[in-house]
Amino acid sequence: MAKTIKVLSGGTFPEKQVNSDTIGALRTELDIPARASISVNGTGVQDDYQLSDGDLVAAVENDKGGGTIIVKLS
Repeated sequence: MAKTIKVLSGGTFPEKQVNSDTIGALRTELDIPARASISVNGTGVQDDYQLSDGDLVAAVENDKGGGTIIVKLS
């Protein structure tokens, strides 16, 4: 069943319909790197986290220089 979540993209949280029930499945659906950290509603979560309609999802990863890169979720 499709869910409507909000994903961080360019500093805003546009709505996106996804088929994933968990963060692990969302990684595959949106091609999020395994090394990326994911937050839902401002809290870091693991791959078994169950998504709900309206969740705010953001993903970041560290680059080789120690900086943080926001993963574009499209």
